[in-house]
Amino acid sequence: MTDLIISMEEKYIDRVLCIERTCFRDPWPASAFLSELRHPWSHFRLVGSQRKQGGIEQVKGFVIFWMLPGDLHLLNLAVVPDHRRHGIGTMLIRSGLDDFAKNGGGLVSLEVRASNLAAKKMYLTQGFKVVGCRPGYYRKEKEDAIVMTKKIARARKIRIADSGN
Repeated sequence: MTDLIISMEEKYIDRVLCIERTCFRDPWPASAFLSELRHPWSHFRLVGSQRKQGGIEQVKGFVIFWMLPGDLHLLNLAVVPDHRRHGIGTMLIRSGLDDFAKNGGGLVSLEVRASNLAAKKMYLTQGFKVVGCRPGYYRKEKEDAIVMTKKIARARKIRIADSGN
């Protein structure tokens, strides 16, 4: 079955909350996710198994970016544990980076738990660099966040010339 990335719709909130609670020790509340649906700068996407009738039937992960001119910030990324290490996180990140490039590019930033070695490795393989640390950023465990950034160039527009045939 093919995986498909779609924009988040409120009807998927229960699935997103289940993933969030499974993946994080200090999960976001439903109100935080719902508020992201109302901001024009917020890009909230899901990935899942494509249904024949359209949409997705099994949510495997989600990502939330804030996109402003010259600035893209990754707020939240989660993949269902059974679907990790299959490229889903990378697919979600790439979708945001590609859109950002089409909108002019700039600097992408994110915070990741210091203890989250798998996520840090994924970000490093996507070209992110460690640029700093936010001590005690994750309140519940008072864990540090590693700050990572990546520069994204403006996407080049390619014009296909008419061959005259």
